[in-house]
Amino acid sequence: VLFGIGYEDVTITTFADSPLRITSYVNTFGSANNSVLGTIGWARDTRDSAIYPTSGVASRLILESGLAGTLRFYKLNAQHQRYFPLTRDFTLLVNGELGYGNGLNGKPMPFFRNFYAGGVTSVRGFQTSTIGPKDADGGPIGGSRKLVGNMELLFPFPGLRNDKSIRVAAFVDAGLIGESYALGDVRSSVGISVLYVSAFGPLKMSVANPIKEKIGDNKQKFQFTFGSQF
Repeated sequence: VLFGIGYEDVTITTFADSPLRITSYVNTFGSANNSVLGTIGWARDTRDSAIYPTSGVASRLILESGLAGTLRFYKLNAQHQRYFPLTRDFTLLVNGELGYGNGLNGKPMPFFRNFYAGGVTSVRGFQTSTIGPKDADGGPIGGSRKLVGNMELLFPFPGLRNDKSIRVAAFVDAGLIGESYALGDVRSSVGISVLYVSAFGPLKMSVANPIKEKIGDNKQKFQFTFGSQF
């Protein structure tokens, strides 16, 4: 169980060439805002390994809210992962993530509090955080609703069956970001990824091809990330 409280003070100065999502935020909320932030959450992890899991569950539920101040909002994020051991070498991973939020006091959530998706940690084959609504300049602004699903078939790297530091996955990803859970907004992709746990941290690389996209989507076939993940 986790909880926390904090204070945030945001002052923004705009210029003639400021991105539209910034100027739209200032027009809606003003240039100076503050918020008392509260967070409460729960997490449970029964995986048999944090590096090379083959069975178990990892779940979390987190509620974040602007409790007081001029930026008031709430957002709930839930995630559930389950590993199914199929054989000694093959494991099926199913992951689902749901996000729901809204602004308070008759205003929307600030764009920097919205949910985002796209990239090697959510829907691969699309540039990081670019799925969903965009402003008139083409910049992603996120949304108050999030739905992401992943299915991966995990297996050893060819020729390195007993090496637990490297693993391959064939995957299918899908997700949406918006102001509703309209299935017509779902993007999806298929591909192959490799996870290598080095001495300096995990390195994850993927090659993906979008199979459902929309005009204006920012695609990215090869992606990688370096660092720890939940």
